Amino acid sequence: MRGEFDYDRNGNPMIKKTKTGEYVDKRGHRVSARGYKLDKDDNVVDHQGRVKFDKTHLEQDGDLPKFYNYNGRRFDITDIVGVVDKDENGQIIPLTDKNGNLTDNYGRRINSKGYLIDDFGNVIDKDGRQIFEKKHLYEDEVPKILPFTKFNVKNVLGDFEMDPLGNPILENVGEGNFKDRVGQRVN
Repeated sequence: MRGEFDYDRNGNPMIKKTKTGEYVDKRGHRVSARGYKLDKDDNVVDHQGRVKFDKTHLEQDGDLPKFYNYNGRRFDITDIVGVVDKDENGQIIPLTDKNGNLTDNYGRRINSKGYLIDDFGNVIDKDGRQIFEKKHLYEDEVPKILPFTKFNVKNVLGDFEMDPLGNPILENVGEGNFKDRVGQRVN
């Protein structure tokens, strides 16, 4: 959803402004002040032009709202994304270090989707604080939990009893997989 930019030495995108006051990326695509691609109606779109965020979901300044992790901690999505070049289709072009690890343009480790990671594959922010554990990722993608996300934990919770210490009683079926008391796979 981000436009294509050159970055300053602090890793911030250098966003251009047209004579009419609109923001554009280096290929001339219309973007928000923070660099998100926009359509003619100010919706955030991906590289194929598909609407990803309706303008009503954006903050007053046109920016994406902060996301939440599973612990309820708020974070800015731009703080967990590495700085990488993209091909003409908008796909990231990661670099590789001498050990074969994917890195961004600043030599920081990233996963296949471009998120900053630690040595264990956990997603971290630019200051090294863990945001998501590796086991919470789906195909290297982080969960997108926003303030307007309608979520009731009872809709996704398995059927189990708790032990006296408050831990769920689950059947360990091996290889890090668990089932609840009715046989549903749970984490």
